[in-house]
Amino acid sequence: MEKLFRPNKIFVIFCLLLIIVWVGLQYVSNMRITEAATAEAEEVFDWSWPGQVSSKVEITNVSVLNRSDNEAKVRVKAKQTLTKLVDALGAPDKKDGSSTAATSGPSTSDTACVLTLYRSDRNWVLGKVEFD
Repeated sequence: MEKLFRPNKIFVIFCLLLIIVWVGLQYVSNMRITEAATAEAEEVFDWSWPGQVSSKVEITNVSVLNRSDNEAKVRVKAKQTLTKLVDALGAPDKKDGSSTAATSGPSTSDTACVLTLYRSDRNWVLGKVEFD
């Protein structure tokens, strides 16, 4: 029996280039998702209650757990620093009613969350946050 199809050199090179382009597109797509997740996680973790507590975060790891065309789940790990603002004098000292505040020692903890991002046009927007 004679072979009807034999891959030649050009066909193999074409298939390899096609696979390389596909892997590159997946990598770029995942990078866009991780950038969007990093920005959204900073919005979630960086906050302050005026005169009481403030939170700062340093993102340590972002990984895509699951991705489809319109939805992506991303795990974000971070170090969160909480700083309590303590009223130093206990009473207002200015005419506008504000008081001087000092900060107590900050406490640092590891935190993580799973963000669910949804595609809106060409952008990824935050849909849901699940804390670990």
